[in-house]
Amino acid sequence: MALKTFVKISEVNNLSDARYCAGMTVNLMGFNLNKDSDYFVSPENFMELTGWVSGLEFVGEFGHSTEEAIKSIIDEYEIHYLQTDNPAILPLFPDRKKILRFDMDKISDAAEVKQTMEQTANQVEFFLFESDNGIVYKDNVLDQVLDLAKSFRVVLGFNITDANVMNYVNNTSITGISLKGGDEIRPGYKDFDELADILETLEIDDTLE
Repeated sequence: MALKTFVKISEVNNLSDARYCAGMTVNLMGFNLNKDSDYFVSPENFMELTGWVSGLEFVGEFGHSTEEAIKSIIDEYEIHYLQTDNPAILPLFPDRKKILRFDMDKISDAAEVKQTMEQTANQVEFFLFESDNGIVYKDNVLDQVLDLAKSFRVVLGFNITDANVMNYVNNTSITGISLKGGDEIRPGYKDFDELADILETLEIDDTLE
């Protein structure tokens, strides 16, 4: 089994999502390691969740955590990537693979975002664009992000449905997509059926090979 594009699952917090997404061969599985977040995953919970899955890499999602906060807990987790919303954090962890995340809900200046990407492109594996509040953005906003994907490694994490995901995969320059896990109904989170519909749309049909 394989998927037609690179897929990251963000903020996984339950075993059902973890096992299902691993079985669907997603590439990266992210866990909220920001202690100030209501959805923080403890080292014990992380071990419980990751102990049941294999064949993918894990992301520590630190949001706006400070250098001190990250260093105080990062060694308690077996993660392959460090994800931050703060560009200043990137050079402080030279031995880690890194992801810089942009929250669409807080972006007011596309030119400023591009400048940040230019300055940090050699420090990250890719740039992730998500909407914390689950907002569906108009085409002109989406087009600006898709335009950035022509020059940078961009993973798209908003405005994605099972009806449009193949258009992004086939007709844009994005590196891949990101979906949010989570078993609670809260802004920005897809219910399990919606997440499954998108992944199943991306699934390569082995019977055609």
